Amino acid sequence: MFKNVNIFRIILASLIVFIPLYPKFPLLSVNGTYVAIRLDDIIIGLSIIFWLFHQLKNRFPFFKQRITPLFIAYFIAIVISTLNAILIYQTTSPSILILNTLRRFEYISLFFITLEGVKNLKDFLYPYLFSLLALFGIAIYGYGQKFFQFPVISTMNEEFSKGQLLQMNVWTRISSTFAGHYDLAAYLSLVLIIIGAVAVISKKAWLKIPSFILFLVGFHLLTLTASRVSIFSFWGAIVLCFILLRRYLWVIPVSVLVVFSIVNSKDLNQRLLATIPSLKFQIEKNKPTTTPVPSLAPTPTSAVIAVTTPKKLLSPTPTVFRHPPEYEVTPADLDAGVARSGEIRFNVEWPRAMTAFKKNPLLGTGPGSITLATDNDYLRSLGESGLFGFFTFIVIFIYLFIRTIPLIFKRPTDLKSQLSLIFFSVMLCIWANAVFIDIFEASKVAYTIWIIMALYYQSLHLKK
Repeated sequence: MFKNVNIFRIILASLIVFIPLYPKFPLLSVNGTYVAIRLDDIIIGLSIIFWLFHQLKNRFPFFKQRITPLFIAYFIAIVISTLNAILIYQTTSPSILILNTLRRFEYISLFFITLEGVKNLKDFLYPYLFSLLALFGIAIYGYGQKFFQFPVISTMNEEFSKGQLLQMNVWTRISSTFAGHYDLAAYLSLVLIIIGAVAVISKKAWLKIPSFILFLVGFHLLTLTASRVSIFSFWGAIVLCFILLRRYLWVIPVSVLVVFSIVNSKDLNQRLLATIPSLKFQIEKNKPTTTPVPSLAPTPTSAVIAVTTPKKLLSPTPTVFRHPPEYEVTPADLDAGVARSGEIRFNVEWPRAMTAFKKNPLLGTGPGSITLATDNDYLRSLGESGLFGFFTFIVIFIYLFIRTIPLIFKRPTDLKSQLSLIFFSVMLCIWANAVFIDIFEASKVAYTIWIIMALYYQSLHLKK
């Protein structure tokens, strides 16, 4: 009865739904960091074990994949960087270095698990349908946070990452089942390109109509995150996607939708105004004379209120900030938050990554050695794994890019070519997000990236 069942198709479908929908409840803590072992690590670990048994039984067929040597080169680079950091530079504790190395292997493992679950073009339907189901669940919980006080499970600082149930306040941007609004925004910017493109190219009403509905719902959630980089990355990538698919007329409605949403989203609109230096005077003149020192101002992007007020905060942080219900976020507040966000990137996180790179340009200072956030995955890769790790990582995507070039200059007439161009657009969205977000280290997003990249690879190599 189950002889012809592809068990990896079931595993893949389960992961596509479970990973984005299960909040980041910690199971085990790791000394020296507030990154915890969670249930998704256990489930993916079991999936990897199952995959290893399958590979052993079938004499490791993954070595036959053309892209496998590129991953092996990257694994070697990361291992050497880790050993160098532990034995020579001793940049941080061995447990943190090993944990971050294993995490990178864990994320990428979903690439190879996905390859086993998608063996022909018909198999692409299953991950897509379960992605729609996952987005539906994300939307239900996200709107529940916004309008019905569903709790937030955040990892934005050490205290919250212990699994506290938090509630949104006036500062908080929606995060749904993700650990932060940036993670949710990055995830949505990727999957919405796929859903929007499928809604356009599909000829079947049972697939087209739900895709359109969930696309609009998902895009509204994206605007509620008020993440500028993800929204503009999505906009540019989906416009390019429609151009490559030769569906030029769809560029107009999707652009109108984005512009309309930006104009009508007060939070996003004000953040964009605060981002543009030439318009800053409009905000400066609204600042009260008693404005606190910017360095002491709360970060509006991560503020939340605990459901129960503790008797004593173990480690007070500026991210916990309370306002009365009638408090209104002013343009001056947003300007201070946006300016502080930029200052942290440009004056702290990015220089810190470059300092790590200068210490050892070839191998870097080891995975996880430059703290949890850099907000630029390219600089993070250079700082932590050096030129060796950076180039072996980038070449994986360059390979996919090169294989796609012949498709760009001709009209896609078959499903295989259309899927390849859709995934190509998603890859460009990933690259754009990575300029300001650690998208390859945000676990829920990183898992999704490698699932999508495996589908991309299969769309390029499977027979029509």
